[in-house]
Amino acid sequence: MPDATDPSGPTVAPEDGQRALALLGLVTAGALASFARLADDAVSAPDVAGRLTLTRMAGESLAHLDELERAIEDRAGDPAAAAGPFLALLGDLDARTTPRDWWERLMRTYVAGGMVIDLQRAMSAGLDGPVRALARDALVENGHADYVVRTLAPVVEAEPQLAARLALWGRRVAGEALSLAQNVVRACPLPAGDADGAEAAVTALVSAMTGGHARRMGRLGLTA
Repeated sequence: MPDATDPSGPTVAPEDGQRALALLGLVTAGALASFARLADDAVSAPDVAGRLTLTRMAGESLAHLDELERAIEDRAGDPAAAAGPFLALLGDLDARTTPRDWWERLMRTYVAGGMVIDLQRAMSAGLDGPVRALARDALVENGHADYVVRTLAPVVEAEPQLAARLALWGRRVAGEALSLAQNVVRACPLPAGDADGAEAAVTALVSAMTGGHARRMGRLGLTA
């Protein structure tokens, strides 16, 4: 079996096995948190059509759960232990951003969910092909962003006061998501050869998350 120093062998360093396990735990936790958030949103939906749409999306968020669990077990890991710490961090994010009404609930899931996916995608960079591919498949857009834009954008355009409130709320949720990212990086360090490399990697991660947030807010006609 070729080792990591063999140019014909894998390009991933042996120590990246722990990063792969941590990433799989993070993606698993993300799926569970997304399911819970979307299920709660479905219950709060003001109409049956919205409840049906969000319930379906909640179910779809678990589509890769079995594959994620198997991938963790294949690496001698325990799915619950791998996902547990990240699930606690995601739960803390939700606890810190409790919505006051339906509009804030839609915005919270739109902003936090999108930024967490950006975080997970960035964390998967540099890992071996199968892990990166599984993360990519599990993080496919499920149509929620389009649903929020269809639902919220016309209301935001018609009600300036609501638009101002939701812009401020979006910034608050984004700030909490960036704090979450710092805690995730501590648990699952980004690949870097030295301190300067680590700082650059974190800067790139933050840039990816804030850039994605700005684009999502722009789709609603709001300033990030």
